[in-house]
Amino acid sequence: MTFSVVMRFMLNRFSLIGLALACGLAAAACASVAPEAPLSETRWVVQSINGQPAVFRTPTLEFAADRVSGTGGCNRYFGGYAVNGERLIFSGVGSTEMACEQPVMAQESAFHAALGAVRFYRRDGETLVLEGEGESDLLILRAAN
Repeated sequence: MTFSVVMRFMLNRFSLIGLALACGLAAAACASVAPEAPLSETRWVVQSINGQPAVFRTPTLEFAADRVSGTGGCNRYFGGYAVNGERLIFSGVGSTEMACEQPVMAQESAFHAALGAVRFYRRDGETLVLEGEGESDLLILRAAN
């Protein structure tokens, strides 16, 4: 064997090893990326509750990995949530128990009732719509800045 034949053989072998290594790294990177939770780490401001504008101390909704929190307008609330496709279910929601003016408390009560009835969600850019079983829009929210 001549020197050039040996060099060509070695270069081909190193090229194949490099290609195999690159493919392996790409596959490992794809496999290690977990699917992103669709609502996790987002913040929203309520625009309407059951078709009525939210006008008293606007409620908020903040999603973390598997927890939700925010303000109902008067009291802070917290709980869990689960997303499965377009389904969204809130669970174990609790809140502080401060008293506020009657209109604020009425709006907060309507907000919590709507939150408990949510079964689906749809997201359209800066708008989040939370729906009940009958596809009624219970809560319409906009992204918080």
